[in-house]
Amino acid sequence: MAMEKATNLVKALPSSRLCDSLDSARAAAGAAESGKCWYVMQLGKTSMSEVHAALQEGSGQLGVLLVASQSPVSQLEVLRAMEYGGVYVASAELEKPGECLKEAASFSIGPSLVLLTEAAAIKGDENWTAFRYDPRREDQGLAAFVTDSSRVRSEIQGFLSRESLLTLIAKKSLPSASAGDAEAGGLSEGLAAASKTVTILYSSDTGHAEECAKAVARQCRNGGYAGSAVRCGTMDSFDVGALPAEPLVVFCVATAGKGEFCGNGRNFFQKLSDRSDLALNDLKYCIFGLGDSHYWGKGTEESKFNFAKPARDLDNLLEKMGAQRMMPTGFGDDQDVDQYHTGFAEWKGQLFSRLGVDKADAAGGGDDGPVKTDEQIKVETKQLRGSMKESLDDITTGQVPFQDTKLIKSHGSYQQDDRDLREERQKMGVENAFSFMIRVRLPGGYCTPEQWIAMDDICQNFANGTLKITTRQTWQVHGVLKRDVKNTMRAMNKACMDTVAACGDVCRNVLCTSRPDVCSKELHAEILHYTYDIHDHCLPRSGAYHEIFLMQGDEMAEKIQIMGSTPVEEEPLYGLTYLPRKFKVAVAIPPSNDVDLFAHCAGFIAIIENGKLLGFNVAVGGGLGFTHNNQKTHPRLADVIGFCKPGDAKYVCECILTVARDFGDRTGRKHARVKYTVEDYGPEWFKEQVEERLGFELEAAKPYTLEHRGDMHGWVQASDGTWSCGLLIPIGRVKESSRVCIRKIAELLKGEGGFRMTCNQSLVLENISEAKKGQVQQLLNEYKVMHNKETTVSGLRRNMVACVALPTCPLAFAEAERYLPTLVERLEAVADKCGIGQEDIVIRMTGCPNSCGRPSMAEIGFIGKAPGTYNMYLGADFVGKRLNTLYAESVNEDEIIKILTPMFAKYAGGRAKNESFGDFLVRQGIVKAMKDGRDWWTTPEV
Repeated sequence: MAMEKATNLVKALPSSRLCDSLDSARAAAGAAESGKCWYVMQLGKTSMSEVHAALQEGSGQLGVLLVASQSPVSQLEVLRAMEYGGVYVASAELEKPGECLKEAASFSIGPSLVLLTEAAAIKGDENWTAFRYDPRREDQGLAAFVTDSSRVRSEIQGFLSRESLLTLIAKKSLPSASAGDAEAGGLSEGLAAASKTVTILYSSDTGHAEECAKAVARQCRNGGYAGSAVRCGTMDSFDVGALPAEPLVVFCVATAGKGEFCGNGRNFFQKLSDRSDLALNDLKYCIFGLGDSHYWGKGTEESKFNFAKPARDLDNLLEKMGAQRMMPTGFGDDQDVDQYHTGFAEWKGQLFSRLGVDKADAAGGGDDGPVKTDEQIKVETKQLRGSMKESLDDITTGQVPFQDTKLIKSHGSYQQDDRDLREERQKMGVENAFSFMIRVRLPGGYCTPEQWIAMDDICQNFANGTLKITTRQTWQVHGVLKRDVKNTMRAMNKACMDTVAACGDVCRNVLCTSRPDVCSKELHAEILHYTYDIHDHCLPRSGAYHEIFLMQGDEMAEKIQIMGSTPVEEEPLYGLTYLPRKFKVAVAIPPSNDVDLFAHCAGFIAIIENGKLLGFNVAVGGGLGFTHNNQKTHPRLADVIGFCKPGDAKYVCECILTVARDFGDRTGRKHARVKYTVEDYGPEWFKEQVEERLGFELEAAKPYTLEHRGDMHGWVQASDGTWSCGLLIPIGRVKESSRVCIRKIAELLKGEGGFRMTCNQSLVLENISEAKKGQVQQLLNEYKVMHNKETTVSGLRRNMVACVALPTCPLAFAEAERYLPTLVERLEAVADKCGIGQEDIVIRMTGCPNSCGRPSMAEIGFIGKAPGTYNMYLGADFVGKRLNTLYAESVNEDEIIKILTPMFAKYAGGRAKNESFGDFLVRQGIVKAMKDGRDWWTTPEV
């Protein structure tokens, strides 16, 4: 209807010809001597690049009429046509076009572009601005830009400050030669200063290139550029068709995979490669490229070829298209002492000097800011409140602002997006498919059947229909849309659960051994009690969680106690800045080390003698995350520093936490974990600090023995006659038949049973009466849920762990959860052929070196480097007291099979009695034992 009405308006214009495509209109305009050749089209992002290309040809006989029928309507792309100089531009309501079409038809010195918008599409938009831009008016001494509105929408006001329009005004409106020199010079200087403009575009996966781009933007703003004259955004958000109109573009380009563009720059480069028609002779550009010169092996041709390849490819393409390189391309190498910062510091110094902003102080930040640091955000957000409540109520977007993406972690959630859909959605011109992962606080991993049922309902109603059991011994739900975040939290609260401190720079969910066969049921309950004590004692006390997620209506305005966390206005343990980084705690019950105690910031090893709990050995300084090829980062296993009585455990944990709070590195998050504080100052110094705060000395550590760290599968009976059954949930993903089965078991066990998540991503059913054991077994059989040696298939499958990785984790370089079962299936065939199919071998995989799946402690560990490519680590011990060692870099599936096949054969024929696979590899000299985390980068040579 709108298109028909607009077409009739054009037909009514004198000396006008209507064409059926933009190309035919351009051809007709080129042949015509008078009158306008019009094309009427719907406003859309995909079409604007073609329109801009047509306008640049400058034909006085071309007319383009854009019709907008859907809100919101942006006028920015129409405004950009004013940059070409001799173009008539107008915007009006379709129902009230006024004189704009007649003026456009009579404009013969250049093309005409008119936007007509249906009234319904701008209803309620008080800032909608009808305007006309007619260069002919300047010859009469009048302003070329005219609007009848008393308000000018912000995007128009911002555009009017840009170089293109001001340059046109300056050329035609500067004082004449007869005017005073001072007057003319002053006005000319003022207009020149106001007209400076720069566009900064970045392509980034990890945020480093984005940080560089925003640093340039801040410096320009603080160096004299008007705020609206500095644009900063992703490469894919920019229309390549508008490049010829840009005076200067700065590119910051990171490298992904094997010399590929990151996801938010790939489409830009492809579109630019396809636009051989673009003339970029007037464009000046410069590029800063980020990469890792050793990513594919030190000194290899592959590393040399792929280093910062996207930046070099873009540079070559722009030069080929006629653009002018303003300065040499700069490179940031992760192998430099200060990583990419070294190269960026040198390059940006040259850039700022050429732009004339080198004397400015960029500390002010500006609206692109990094950019506030995590420390600033924690201090300025009123004990973790920030603008979270308002951000979650904003229904115009599926994401929250940058600052709130940091803040929401402390409330147990991460903002994510489906990376599988990024490219498709970018082509559609819509934002990424944002959603939220929400992690429950569940110390010791224990929940009731009623709570399991509640979580099953939550994942169905608000998430993606699955539950993820994590290595933190709790659930995560994925795919929660922003509009459902509060309802999800409230549903959890109704089931007496919350997400407080499940993530963020606080003491997180405290783990405890889940195996029911390691000690008596009564002793297990006692140790779990002390686990709860440690957890509750170190909880943050801010009332922010209640205010943001739970309050509804005036009757809920009063603060109340939430799950043991009494809200106060200042944190007694954390203060305003909380901790430098996350703080992880675990409690192990020997002989089991299923919690991987030595991977934690603080660990407590239960010391049991004659069936009685004597206390806990205390360990500090573990952590597994690192950064590929950054030798300042490495995994580290915790040191045992002493022994404490059971009742003192929570106070010891508090003191470890406060030492980390006061001495942890807050200047760089990659060096902020407790493990680096212990590494830098030494375990003995750390122990002294803890004892000083305790007011007494820790006793000497007592002997203990660790024998295994896998889960129990099958049935075991407690002293009170109740039963427990260990289930295998592959990779922790509760879905399909296993989800149906466990839901039915939960309904069967209401009021009497219990569920305990494990740190190996599986589940233990507890407190099952003899009367109901048979019914539970029947359900397990019916739904084919793995729960014993026969149904768990193989030793590899029983011991595989993987993080979520793609498609939702923003840090992942490669697959993990979706791929490891496939790899294990191939390895099972090899192991069966060698006769070791039932041997327990710990195999783990993560998509990045942050190591959520603890791959550095696996006998066979994989850490993603690029899609389908992993670093392979071998030789950790079976009980979790030794790290593994890098064996092969950048291997794919076939190479993995090729490497492990002869190793499995050698292990089958040459192992000692009860010798684990990792110990065998070390004894045979296949890998060197990793004796200390600080040797992570030097030990691989065998």
